[in-house]
Amino acid sequence: MISIVTRCDICRTPSGPGLVEGDYGYRVTPVRSLQPSDADQLVQRVVDQLIGDAFVNPLVNPMVDQRLLRDSFRATNERAWVADEHKQLTGHLYGAVLGDRAGERAVWTGPDGVSFDDDQVLRELHRTALPYWRSTGAREHFVWCLSEPTRLEPWHALGYTLAAVRGSLELRARATREFPDGYTLRRGTIDDFERCLKLDEILDTAQGVDLRTLSREQRIADREELFETLSDDECHLYVVEHRGRIVAQCVTFPSPQRRGSFDHTIYLSEVVVEPHHEHRGVASALIDAALSIALAHGFGYVETQWRLSNLRATLYWTNYGFSPTYVRLRRALEIS
Repeated sequence: MISIVTRCDICRTPSGPGLVEGDYGYRVTPVRSLQPSDADQLVQRVVDQLIGDAFVNPLVNPMVDQRLLRDSFRATNERAWVADEHKQLTGHLYGAVLGDRAGERAVWTGPDGVSFDDDQVLRELHRTALPYWRSTGAREHFVWCLSEPTRLEPWHALGYTLAAVRGSLELRARATREFPDGYTLRRGTIDDFERCLKLDEILDTAQGVDLRTLSREQRIADREELFETLSDDECHLYVVEHRGRIVAQCVTFPSPQRRGSFDHTIYLSEVVVEPHHEHRGVASALIDAALSIALAHGFGYVETQWRLSNLRATLYWTNYGFSPTYVRLRRALEIS
């Protein structure tokens, strides 16, 4: 069973500088709130970091609209922090506090939301941000970090664990695999919603979700989100039928602009095959067909996500040709 998860990631600053041991004792690492005047330095830090990411992984897009990014740093109304050593910024940390349809709140930090010159700078930024994030009612913090061991280690030291992977693949013309006899592909419609919802439950189970633990609010939220996705004109639902019954599906839509992703990227989501129809080549033929159509419509890259708890998905997507670019790290904010 293939499964991808994509559910269509001002308080007072605590006093007390961080102390970093050096050759001649200790140096002070002061952390303060982000000011509009910091924008130019932060833009340069983000640009340099993305260039470094792209050097390590060519599937990362190093291009950034510097003017737009500068304006966003100047206008942000979310609390953010910088490490300032004698007017030279050595790091920054920003997290957007977002709520889902079920009312759960979490903090999300993207690739442009954090930088740090050394591990101690990150620790001080993190120590400063935690009380504020907790005060918002957020229960978790998610960070998108380059899939590179040296980038992950500082977060592991702060108690973060790997949760999911963003995989990318450059689209190129290639032969598509044929469907097994008796299986047919067609474009799905909103009329297929109820069947897609059932397949969605198979997907959740494969991702390690215990459906019995889902609250009524969560079930309603999942239902509304799937309905909204399938109702979007830019969303393409593909279903595979066997003897008139839908046994597999996937969804594609133009990927929203996000740091590190190339323009003209298609997003692949909700890929699932009913268990009784696995290991027959249905999934690969389905994905081949969806990506071939995307390529014909001018898309040059495809991205998807999978949870690390789903080992089968990890093996499938890497064998298909997807390469990890960024990983999503998670930490519960209740951890002291």
